[in-house]
Amino acid sequence: MTLEKQRCLDIHAHHVGKPVIDRINAEGAVHDVKIVKGEDGTTRISVGGRLTGMPLIPPLSDETARLKWMDEAGIDVQLLSGWMDLAGYHLPTEAGLWLSRVQNEALAEMVAQHPDRYAAAAMVPLQDAALAATELRHAVQTLGHRAVQIGARVEEEGLDAPQFDAFWAAAQELNVPVIIHPADLAVPPRIRRLFLHILVGNPSETTFAAAALLLGGVFDRFPKLRVLLVHGGGCVPYQFGRIDRGRITAPPFAKGAVKNSLGQYANNLYYDTVLHDDAAFQYLIARVGSSQVALGSDYPFPLRDPDPVKFINKNKYLNDNARRALCWDTGAGLLGLS
Repeated sequence: MTLEKQRCLDIHAHHVGKPVIDRINAEGAVHDVKIVKGEDGTTRISVGGRLTGMPLIPPLSDETARLKWMDEAGIDVQLLSGWMDLAGYHLPTEAGLWLSRVQNEALAEMVAQHPDRYAAAAMVPLQDAALAATELRHAVQTLGHRAVQIGARVEEEGLDAPQFDAFWAAAQELNVPVIIHPADLAVPPRIRRLFLHILVGNPSETTFAAAALLLGGVFDRFPKLRVLLVHGGGCVPYQFGRIDRGRITAPPFAKGAVKNSLGQYANNLYYDTVLHDDAAFQYLIARVGSSQVALGSDYPFPLRDPDPVKFINKNKYLNDNARRALCWDTGAGLLGLS
């Protein structure tokens, strides 16, 4: 089988549609969400007084350009996720729910227009886990979403905190994968300089989130959870042993709630291919197996992989079964696509 004939699913991409912008313009001020024009002419979104880390770039909303890129890149289906800068976890609960619902409805509309090309991942107001669980049920059962995307933390709270268990319970019950993606908000200048908040900060945040889930016992409480770590899992695949060593050697005040060796939870974790490095990708496959890795692009942001199918194809050590898993089977299995 050649890769050109293999179906390909992009599990990591972002979209902010015109319906979202229109509803923010029409209703957002009541919820402290506003479109802001900068002195440089760029457009950003203010969410509870925090500006999105980068401008609202046109490709986020341009469906024609998206489909053209998908066709050129060999992507048959793309999972559409929102922009994590619009998570709004610091908003009051009602405003956070409004912002999630606006994005969820817009994504559902886009999938309905092109059901053969798109699937959708929900946004949820994690500042209230019970409400997040309710919104997730609505997104999955009413709108047809097949995944949920959340931030790597909720303000300064780690994802293993007990107050989030209502959300984890809903994700497990609905059998939808949880995509963990960092947000670019309230980043200090020291980290923002040189694009370090994206280059280093994003993988670091993903690593903190995954380590908290592992050491905090979330997979003990919810053993059927499936969690996808973007950007190749941050440092997780490469420091898994160090994190597990901390399970044993951490001082009493810092001990986690996990019950077993972390290797027993390896199958709860999935990864995308957005690594930009053949050697790192080869190690990831050797470490976790192609059944835990799915093709991703991070479209349309600057650090995206411009040709993710080619990135897989040029790695000659992969056999046809591995290519099939990376391009389609792993991602489709997570999303319940045939």
